Amino acid sequence: MGSKIESTVVIERPVEEVFVFFLNLDENAARVDPELLSVVKTPDGPAGPGTTFRFRQKMFGRPRESTTRFTAIEPNREIQFEAVLGPIRPIAILTFEPAGAGTRVKFSAESNPVGPFKLLSPLIKRKGQREWEGRLMRVKTILEANP
Repeated sequence: MGSKIESTVVIERPVEEVFVFFLNLDENAARVDPELLSVVKTPDGPAGPGTTFRFRQKMFGRPRESTTRFTAIEPNREIQFEAVLGPIRPIAILTFEPAGAGTRVKFSAESNPVGPFKLLSPLIKRKGQREWEGRLMRVKTILEANP
């Protein structure tokens, strides 16, 4: 199929710390995404399978909503989630593993565009790839700057 997006980064912080950063999207997403206007998390309490985050971002100068829902969580090992981004329904997984004193974070996803957007799959994949590479690098910068 070839619509898989993959990106990996090594962050020089312990696994637990990196994992918790990704788990608490409601607190940390704005630090990573400068275009983010707001995040609403439901339900309240610790994030787990079924936790949903509703994001409002500026996209081409106007607000756009997207939703991310955690589907499975293995503490300090992986976070599986699905999202709704307009006509795209990505299914993704973040894995965390020790890399020396740091953490190797790997993101992989299927972009799953719906309807006529399937034709744009290669374009969507490239954009998603760039977005996630940038996002992981920003997380690395944030976490390594604030021990």
